Amino acid sequence: MSRMIKQIVTGALIGVLLAACAAPRAVEAPKPAEPAGQPAELPPVTITYTYGGTVFKDVDMVSEALSAIAQKKINATIKLKPIDWGAYDEKMKLAFAAGEECDIVFTAPWINNYIQNIANGNIIPLDDLLPKYAPGLWKSMPESSWDAARVGGKIYGVLNQQIWVKPFGFLVRKDLADKYGLDVNTIQKYEDLEPFLKAVQEGEPDVIPLTSAYNWMFETAGFDPIVSQQVPAAIRYDDKDLKVLNVVATPEFKASVELARKWYLAGYAPKDKIEPADGEAMWRAGKFAMQLAVVIKPGGDIESRQRSGQEVYQKSVTQPFLTTAAASATMNAICRTSKNPERAMMVLELLNTDVEFYNLISKGIEGRHWEWADKENKVIKPGPNNADYNPNTDWEFGNQFNAYYIDPEQAAQKVWEATYKLNNESPPSAALGFNFNPDPVKTELANVAAVVKEFGEPLTNGMVDPATALPEYLKRLDEAGLQTIIAETQKQLNEWAQSKK
Repeated sequence: MSRMIKQIVTGALIGVLLAACAAPRAVEAPKPAEPAGQPAELPPVTITYTYGGTVFKDVDMVSEALSAIAQKKINATIKLKPIDWGAYDEKMKLAFAAGEECDIVFTAPWINNYIQNIANGNIIPLDDLLPKYAPGLWKSMPESSWDAARVGGKIYGVLNQQIWVKPFGFLVRKDLADKYGLDVNTIQKYEDLEPFLKAVQEGEPDVIPLTSAYNWMFETAGFDPIVSQQVPAAIRYDDKDLKVLNVVATPEFKASVELARKWYLAGYAPKDKIEPADGEAMWRAGKFAMQLAVVIKPGGDIESRQRSGQEVYQKSVTQPFLTTAAASATMNAICRTSKNPERAMMVLELLNTDVEFYNLISKGIEGRHWEWADKENKVIKPGPNNADYNPNTDWEFGNQFNAYYIDPEQAAQKVWEATYKLNNESPPSAALGFNFNPDPVKTELANVAAVVKEFGEPLTNGMVDPATALPEYLKRLDEAGLQTIIAETQKQLNEWAQSKK
């Protein structure tokens, strides 16, 4: 996901299938599944696909190109219906409320809410449709991996295959790391960075060592944020007892805010909080040496260089693991009002197993929106009319491991194979498949979120003294109803675990 979309997601926002309940094992490179043969006689239908994104000039042209493929394979005409991200959520609510006909829709926990769509009957179960009409998609991952999309024991959404785990760590400018002798391979925890931070502070008067002293993330400390990234109720990912904790009361959180405070007082981070857009501009301008709390994924250093022009090293300092929130971050579903759910499922089969079809919607038309830079290694470059169709949301449409590379280094590093391996070798959370229902504690969730912003953010950024601010934060969280949220989460989690037995 782009940084902008990740900010919308808050935490995001990105692989192919893991053996979610199996121990780590040797992994072969991912191979696109072959679509199964379709019946010879199918009546013609039109299938709409509604999703969030930029409405490009050539979207109808791309719809026609997709239709040329789909008509030959499943006798379906494709109609793409992108809606600007800023309006997508509200327009989908209105469309569902009005009972408007639709076929395939993009849904997620963070926009066009997946759980709410299920509760409102907006989307249909896919358990019977998947193996029958999308066998290649169905077989591309073990049934256990589909648990992340199950609600009440049923699958309502197709998981888009991309990076699913969150190995948090840091990015550091290559020029400064080389100048001051930082070997990122030796760094096992954030504290190991202190000699480098001090050297940059002393040797580079025009450079701030850190974009922020903030280094706390649930996953970095081994917690699965089963409610949301904004509510400090979580389980330890490997806790088979599924005990819900107030993470602010844990030793891990205390150690993180104490380190942030130490670095803030040492002058390693800006004195005042910097807005994300301003921070990104300063990073591009070379005003910072390092970013913390970044998802470190294969090829992430290449993406960072493309975005900012800065050559960087990257390093994870945490054990990655698979969570429901990460695996279900981007999905496609079939509307209750669809007149052709079987054919819609066949289109989802094409989006996830047909390389040409997927790259058409993701990249546009060869020779117009993109051209081959290295066909043998599946590397492309912008075409003469690239601006007329360039969604840059491969993660939204299907199996991203079928995407053409946009940088030769991505191909050289075999980024998709490496990401597949990372996903597949990361252990699942004990709560994989659990989806929290916020309805019983909506008031408490809003109150806690407000407390996190007012009292938690200054603490996690090192701007206040944990000796006094941490006890105050804990008190405010309790007053806002965090214990009520924890009790409700534990109740739902216990019921979910019992249902699995």
